[in-house]
Amino acid sequence: MTYMSDNNLRAMVDLIARHATKGIWPEEGLIRSWAMTIQCPPPRDSAYAQSLIKSAMGRQAMAEGWAVELFQIAKRLGPPPGKYIITRLKQDADSNRHKRRVIRENIEAGRATLAEKQWLADWHDDLTEIEAIQSAVSNEEDAA
Repeated sequence: MTYMSDNNLRAMVDLIARHATKGIWPEEGLIRSWAMTIQCPPPRDSAYAQSLIKSAMGRQAMAEGWAVELFQIAKRLGPPPGKYIITRLKQDADSNRHKRRVIRENIEAGRATLAEKQWLADWHDDLTEIEAIQSAVSNEEDAA
């Protein structure tokens, strides 16, 4: 919970103290759940999103071109996506490929909006993070 702001940490202390009864403190899982409700961790601190990207599903998503969309939903929702969600992620990836192409064309023509440029930069930031996560897994496997 080192990612939390000072105000949110104070809120957590208050919440934990109010739920402690007769010297029995709330369990760690409950405290972590409260923390995520108060302030979600930044993507790099999202152990679940990193774990999913390291998994077979993450490698499949990377190979098939929907890893960014998988990463984004993992950061937002958490649980592993089912078949329906994966189908939607693949559709979103197709739409995003088209969107990236249009934004690049708009940039070249000098008519891209700041929002378009920011969306493209954010997409590439996620892709870079995914590549770093998967590269770390490859390096760990090579070292073993």
